[in-house]
Amino acid sequence: MDVVQLRKQIPVCQAMTYMNTGWSGPSPLPVVDAIKERLNLEMTRGPTSPDVNSAGKEIQAQAKEAVARLLNATPEEICLTKNTTEGLNFVINGLPWRQGDEIITCSLEHNSVLVPSYYQQHRHGAVVKVLDFAPNESQDSILDKIEAAVTERTKLVFLSHVEYSCGLRMPVKEIGRLIRNRGGLMLLDGAQTAGHIDLDMRDLGCDFYSIPGQKWLLGPEGTGALYIRRELIDQVAPVNVAGRAAVRTGNPYDFQPSLSTMEKFQITSTSAPLQAGLLRTLEFIQDIGVGEIEKRNLDLAGRMKLALRETPGVRVLSPLDRQGSSGLVTFNIGGVSPDEVVSRLWEKHRILLRTVSFPSCIRASLHFFNTGEEVDQVVEALRGIAR
Repeated sequence: MDVVQLRKQIPVCQAMTYMNTGWSGPSPLPVVDAIKERLNLEMTRGPTSPDVNSAGKEIQAQAKEAVARLLNATPEEICLTKNTTEGLNFVINGLPWRQGDEIITCSLEHNSVLVPSYYQQHRHGAVVKVLDFAPNESQDSILDKIEAAVTERTKLVFLSHVEYSCGLRMPVKEIGRLIRNRGGLMLLDGAQTAGHIDLDMRDLGCDFYSIPGQKWLLGPEGTGALYIRRELIDQVAPVNVAGRAAVRTGNPYDFQPSLSTMEKFQITSTSAPLQAGLLRTLEFIQDIGVGEIEKRNLDLAGRMKLALRETPGVRVLSPLDRQGSSGLVTFNIGGVSPDEVVSRLWEKHRILLRTVSFPSCIRASLHFFNTGEEVDQVVEALRGIAR
């Protein structure tokens, strides 16, 4: 991986120390160029002229194929979405629910997991079990707590693969095996994984997986994708429907639901320029190699955690073992609020981090374009604040 050359393609690297990819990643020049080129094509030749319209459909098909390669899935198991949360909602609102069905999640979760879960409680009488996990909970402890919580009424385990709040990587392969043996399903929020860690839906034994385009993949806002295991597609009914959710039976006014295809989730028009950006960023990331990216991210995060642990007044919340870690590093500085730390880093050093509300902390996102020197710069600035 030639980090120097890659950084030249990401202009934000020349303007600041950007460590907030877990919120939204900075797009490389080729991604922005792909969006502009498609916009210019539509502007000059008309978005609905036959050749431009056909090219837009081809972009969408290629983007689905690229997502499928990223996840080791088939294009028929993929639909393109606007973001992670949309995909999660497709699944949790589309599954059939009965009074007393159980959803298992955890205390570290994003509201995009917790709120849709509780809505099933209000709408259908589902039971939401929120397991209490520490930010550095061990893999064995996670599995023990989930196993103890599962009953014959457990319908869904709904978790983030990597917790946004602390960077804890869940043992999802083992969780999936456990829940399948009990007859349940697993829905994963991949907001902090795609473009960050290697993903293989077959190896994970995953049922449902939703990802964004704009975070670690470095694509445009308004893009994402949902994977549903082929055998489960017809079990998830579309809540919002348009023409692709039904087929005519012969009578022009008689329709039957089309449940066996992921196209049932598509609501009329989409943005070909944004999908062109998504396609290009998937190519950009896959050309580098997600395995190489994951190794570099873990190395950078390990370097930061080690340095912060040796800094008086700083408490690292994220897991320290590599197996449970990711490129996210969360920490606190005694006597200084997270908001103040983030503000001072930006105003004095042009270092961009963010706060997390629960557990209350500061979060750094270490991606492949960050450098060891930047990590050292951030640690030195934090030591100054801690003093």
